[in-house]
Amino acid sequence: MKRFSFLSLWTAICFLSALAVVWAAPKPAYIKKTNRVDSLLAMLKAGGLPTLEGKWQYIGPFDNEGGAGFDAFYPPEKEIDLKKTYPTLDGDAGWKEFKNFKVGAINDLKFFKHNDNACIYLYHEIEVTDAVELPIALGSDDGLKVWLNGTKLIEDNVTRAAAPDQDHATLKLKAGKNLLLVKITQGAGEWSFYIRPELPLAWPKEIRAQLDKDFPIAGGGAKPTSELKAEAVHYKIVTVPTPAEAVLEVGGLDFRPDGKLLACTRRGDVWLISNPDSEDPEKVRFKKFATGLHEALGLVVDHKDVYVVQRPELTKLVDTDGDDVADEYVNVCDKFGVSGDYHEFAFGPARDKDGNFFLTLNVGFGGGHQSKAPWRGWCVKITPKGELIPWATGLRSPNGINFSPDGDLFYVDNQGEWVATCKMHHVKQGEYYGHPAGLRWVKDSPYAKDIPEKHQSGMLYDGQKGQNGVSGMPPLTPPCIWFPYGRMGQSASEPRWDTTAGKFGPFAGQCFVGDQMKSIVMRVYLEKINGKYQGACFPFRSGFQCGVNRIVFGPDGSLYAGQTARGWGSLGGQPYGLQRLVYTGVLPFEIHSMRLTKTGFDLTFTKPLNAATAEKLESFSMLSFTHNYWGTYGSPEEDKKPEKITAVSVSADKKSVSLAVTGFKPGRIYEVHVDGVKSADGDAVLHPEGYYTLNEVP
Repeated sequence: MKRFSFLSLWTAICFLSALAVVWAAPKPAYIKKTNRVDSLLAMLKAGGLPTLEGKWQYIGPFDNEGGAGFDAFYPPEKEIDLKKTYPTLDGDAGWKEFKNFKVGAINDLKFFKHNDNACIYLYHEIEVTDAVELPIALGSDDGLKVWLNGTKLIEDNVTRAAAPDQDHATLKLKAGKNLLLVKITQGAGEWSFYIRPELPLAWPKEIRAQLDKDFPIAGGGAKPTSELKAEAVHYKIVTVPTPAEAVLEVGGLDFRPDGKLLACTRRGDVWLISNPDSEDPEKVRFKKFATGLHEALGLVVDHKDVYVVQRPELTKLVDTDGDDVADEYVNVCDKFGVSGDYHEFAFGPARDKDGNFFLTLNVGFGGGHQSKAPWRGWCVKITPKGELIPWATGLRSPNGINFSPDGDLFYVDNQGEWVATCKMHHVKQGEYYGHPAGLRWVKDSPYAKDIPEKHQSGMLYDGQKGQNGVSGMPPLTPPCIWFPYGRMGQSASEPRWDTTAGKFGPFAGQCFVGDQMKSIVMRVYLEKINGKYQGACFPFRSGFQCGVNRIVFGPDGSLYAGQTARGWGSLGGQPYGLQRLVYTGVLPFEIHSMRLTKTGFDLTFTKPLNAATAEKLESFSMLSFTHNYWGTYGSPEEDKKPEKITAVSVSADKKSVSLAVTGFKPGRIYEVHVDGVKSADGDAVLHPEGYYTLNEVP
């Protein structure tokens, strides 16, 4: 036998080492093309990572009559056999190649005989040499399900027009071949699908920062990965582990005095959660406290008693024997109506210091009168004895009502007919907030003598337009906050005030509002001008796993976010859940507050400013706009115009700037950008924009 010499062995080792160098994975590098998508794909390709380009195949259409196709198990969910044919709405069909499928573009799916009330499956194989995690962004018209190697990643049953960044997921790709399956359901109208890879989180942040700088994502879309990571430096999201039996479509959250968290759900259950702040999943305990309720969308705890709002009534849940299970379900009040319209949600209760409850009641949706049953479209007061007192009207879909620490009542409404975009109102007895449906019940209210009979039909739905009121309606009270659509959410939910005395960071006393569609939390700064509330809203934290429907501050100082997507749809990819937002102690550089002055606006920041940047006019920009007040669903931003900032001055403590702005007017939203401002230690503003709703002038 021929023996290797030491020299031969050394030669072989050197050869293999050289080969390893040749075949080492390329280092990530920034490659700039003419647009964001092409740059992304070029960088991924150069880095030896999948781009999702290549052969895509489709099969369908399968039946989706009445939306039943979303949950139906058609053959592709049971097996992937590219050679088989199956019965479809267009007859027997097999898998076909999707010609001209484009990654990073909206792909039209309407190429069947039956395009309405249908669903389709798309299939793509991804082969990688080594295991890797690849983030992706998706969009669909309408519903969307996604599986990787048989594991479901996204389940979003929605009705929407497709757009980039509506859903996000991470493909945990194993070495070898990976199978990606997508299902898109369709009602009627357009039918389309969008998918795009993202840069892996492990890549250098400088590359993502450069990509965001060269090709920023437009307002209304998902945030760049770099911004999500920047937010997480200051506020981290922690998922509360939930057992499989707890379908936690959260409709209400509140803490008991003993630190246990109660969550009611849209499925009609109430869960008692022990140790919700524990980092150890074994210590978090769920126990069913109550069940059998009708879409519970709010609760408040009074010592051991729990009050829950369900569709037909306000209910008191009583645990008589102390075993953490409700033994009595007591009807506190059922004097508001229910017609059976699916849109007749009931929200609350907010409770005042005298023990009175306040509920907000949805109007119906489409077809006939929208306030089909008594007090729909109203805020109602319920006394401790169960008496119902109509309080204020003009509400549409008021998904959230709470008291501020000062004892003032606020509710948040959702965009729709007569509601230009989501908004927040200070609730006062006898006022009218804009949606006419509830006016039909004025004749039975304490305000009949104050509102002329001609204003009481509640049937004024079409054709009227005007910023300062519509003929045939009572005087309109404007909102204290408008949330610009898309940029500040699309389905605002519950307002909550930070009463943690600094445990949650630098915004103690300010208001936070969740958004159910965008899966975000927004921040609100309020002030009183001429005795009336108005103020500014700011982005705060995005990246939650599901729509943020309810929020509550816990004893630990973190913000708990109860989530649901069912029926309404949301970003994040999960159908429901519970997460908490924890301040890390790292102070963010933000606009803390935006105050109106006689000459413009004062902006106060959370950290001292770099005066050289803050004194420059070009570091700031401002525009203003308004909305139509009409019966059409929502309104575009009208009469947009740039506002001239004529002077900037920095305060002595270097934490505030005064902007001189000429000619500001009530009834407009003022949008400020501070992109050029830096802190004394060199930070850019984390969220360099704010939106001030101006109703009163000092």
